[in-house]
Amino acid sequence: MPNKTANYLLSDGNSLLRIKKAQFRRQIPALALLLVAFLLSVIFPRARLYTPALILALAAIAWYLFVGACHRFKQRIPLPEPHALVSPIQGKIRYIRSNNEITLIKIGKIMLDGAEIRSPHQDCRLEDGSLTIPTPEGKISFRFNIKRLTWFPQPDFSAGNIIGMLVGNGSCTITLPQAPELRVSEGQPIDAGDTLIDYVQTLSPAARAEAEESVESGDVTSTEP
Repeated sequence: MPNKTANYLLSDGNSLLRIKKAQFRRQIPALALLLVAFLLSVIFPRARLYTPALILALAAIAWYLFVGACHRFKQRIPLPEPHALVSPIQGKIRYIRSNNEITLIKIGKIMLDGAEIRSPHQDCRLEDGSLTIPTPEGKISFRFNIKRLTWFPQPDFSAGNIIGMLVGNGSCTITLPQAPELRVSEGQPIDAGDTLIDYVQTLSPAARAEAEESVESGDVTSTEP
């Protein structure tokens, strides 16, 4: 459960622990390589293995630090404004494409960007590996293109809270209905939890249930004259 102060959101400790555990598991091979280098220098001190052992040790240390850098996260972020839409990941805005019907935003992530996935809105939900938010104009969706992606079990979808993790290069494509006023521009670096849109109107629980029931029953009302 995330904690809130006057200005900051403190991330859920269990979510941060999951990220650290994943980091430690992926650092085990580096530690094993460092152990091998140490044993080579101790067991065979006269076999002229000092230089190879030193190279192995340096490679193991570099590997260990690199894995740690790939699992970086922020323990606290600025408290999201009520009803704002925030970025789920850290990265860079690769492009923004818009017409009268939809707007597409693609956020690119590199290896050394933060590992956390944050809830973009309190009304979002996870559907088939994508985050969606129902609005009167249509669904807002967040699609992730990355191999190492993990969703945490029973996440708290409070805006800005950590709900999963992703490691490595990848991207997140955001689909917005219509052409809302954005707080971001192409080429801009962005952190997980930064504001994309100041205000998003979502469906009430009753309207959402009615819309889902209509879709499931196949009852589609024609809008043609």
